This record gives sequence, structure tokens and C-alpha cells, in this order.
Amino acid sequence: MARRTAVFVFAAIVAVAVLSGSAAANFTCPPPGFSPFSCPSLERPPEPQDVLHLKPGNIAAVMALGDSITAGFAMQDGPLEYRGTVYSTGGDDGAFTIGNFLSHYNPDIKGRAKGETIPLTKAGKGLNFAVSEARVRDVPGQIQRLSAKLNSSEYADVKDKWKLLTIFIGANDICECKSMTADQFRTQLTEALTMVHQTFPKTFVNIMTIFNISNVWDVKKDRLYCQAAVPILHECSCLEANATNRQRMDDLGMAVNQVTREVAAKFAALKDPHFTVVVQPAVEDVALDKYPPSIVQDLLSDLDCFHPSLCTDQGFAVGVWNNMFTPPSQKKNNIDPLKPPKAYCPTANDYIQ
Repeated sequence: MARRTAVFVFAAIVAVAVLSGSAAANFTCPPPGFSPFSCPSLERPPEPQDVLHLKPGNIAAVMALGDSITAGFAMQDGPLEYRGTVYSTGGDDGAFTIGNFLSHYNPDIKGRAKGETIPLTKAGKGLNFAVSEARVRDVPGQIQRLSAKLNSSEYADVKDKWKLLTIFIGANDICECKSMTADQFRTQLTEALTMVHQTFPKTFVNIMTIFNISNVWDVKKDRLYCQAAVPILHECSCLEANATNRQRMDDLGMAVNQVTREVAAKFAALKDPHFTVVVQPAVEDVALDKYPPSIVQDLLSDLDCFHPSLCTDQGFAVGVWNNMFTPPSQKKNNIDPLKPPKAYCPTANDYIQ
């Protein structure tokens, strides 16, 4: 049944894309004024004494776990996963991603994904093993597949070196607002991070908090195409249900973000010299409802009016990257994806945090 549902959803996506015709927005990506990554080079740093003293040049591999946002689904308005341009591990030439930023400091870095994948694949690409439609309960399966890849001959030279793992999970859990609870999320996230800790030594984990998904509803209200696409694709049941469920989803999202902070703090408190978990809240307060209708549609995919667009994803890259060199109390949580700040240029004295 799950397989048949997945095939139906994919077929519906293609049908909507064909029928939409002129659905694409007239927007230039990157937006005007977007600053390219042009930081000065740094000498390769020596081996750090622990995970709290990592520098960009120490990162030998980038990895990612999560759902369709990390898989890059519909990011360039087609019914594919555009993993090569995903903010965390994208490796396409010229892509504005953390993986490519890090390659500026370590040209030998591995794990960056290039190109596209078919939706719902579990095979991953590079070391990005996110799966579209995934919930937090599905992350252990992703960890197993990532571990198998990391232990292959292709990655034998980096599996025991320092790795950056970015996890973005929870959107699909929040969309199950009538059946998911914050306590369930806490249990499942703890299980997943425990498995990460046991499986991937020498790893710095970026864990993302979730933006307010119900804001997507504002786009649907103002675009005829989206009014048809959102219910047809049925990607978030609580979003399309009613105002009561959208409020329930908002409340659950806030609770999930708090749980994420608490669980991350427990792993950081272990003071394992080879492992830590840090919350990167760059997109938590991205509010779609603050933009006029003519602009807000550029933040989301023109295919499904739900997933982040390429422009938004590039904003994510800057927000998370800049937070990686910012103390916890000063990390930003309200990046403007269409007018992001310039990417921070780390100095020889900066550590990832």
C-alpha cells in the first residue's frame, strides 16, 4: 500500500506540473544583490584536540539525514530531488552550499552530492541519505544506510576523520499534528542521536529547528494553482485541514523545537571529545506571512507550493554557515532567504560551534 501511495503521489506531482503550464514565478535566482562565496583561503589546520576546536579545514566529509527538504525535492520546480544544490551537502559546481563552502578550505572533502535523484529513493547520493516523506522514526534506517556507505572502499580514507553531519527532521511529524506528540518526538530523536553517537565517531552534528509550516497556507490562498496543487499532492494533512489543525501544528512545531534543544543539550553535556550536537536555528523564525504575495511565492517551489525553492535553500546555506561560527546565545533564527547576509569568512582563529 505504501508503495502504491508513493507512486500515485509521484504521478500526481508530474500531472500537476504539466497542467500548470505557466506556474513558474518570474524570479531571478539568486536574487539581486546576492553575494557569492569569496572568502580568502586559509592554511590547512593541524589535527584538533577535540570536537570543540574544529576548523573548516578539519572537516573531511559532509553528511546529511532528514526528509524531502534535505533531499532537495522540487527545489528547482521539477518532480525530482535536487541533491546537488541542497544547502547542507550539495556539490554541484557553483552551488551555494555548506559542502562547497567547506571545500574552499579542504579541496579533498568528500560526501557532497551531485545531480538529482528520483523521489523517495533510499539509496542516497554522496553522503546525503535523507528520504522524502521521512519522519523522525525513520532516521535510524537512514543512519544504517549512511554507515554502510561510509564503510565502503569509496570512503575508507575519511570514515575515521572529522565529519560534519546536518540533520533536518520534523516537518512531516508536525504535519501529523493529530497523532504526533512532543514526547514521542523526544523519544525518537533521542534514539536516533544515540545511534549517531554510537555509529559515527569524530562527528560534529548540526541539528536544525523547524520553521512555521502553517505559513505555507498563505501562499495557497493567493494562487489558484496552489489551491489545486496543495490538496492534490496531500503533503501535509494538518496544513490543508482547517484553522484548528493548523494552530495545533504551530503549537506542536514550537514544542518540537524545544525538545530538539533539550535533546541536543544532553548529548553536548556528555563532553565526548569526538562528538557533539549543536542546534542551528537559522530558519526557525522564517515567516512567510511577512512577505507580499508577489514575493512570498518565490520562497517556495513552483511545483508543489510547499517545499523551499532554490533561492530559499541558498538563504538556508548562508544562515546555517554563519551560525556555525557564532556562539549559541548569538545564533540568528530569522534569516531572510531572499536578502541573506553575506556568508561569513572564518579566520584562522575561528572554530565551528
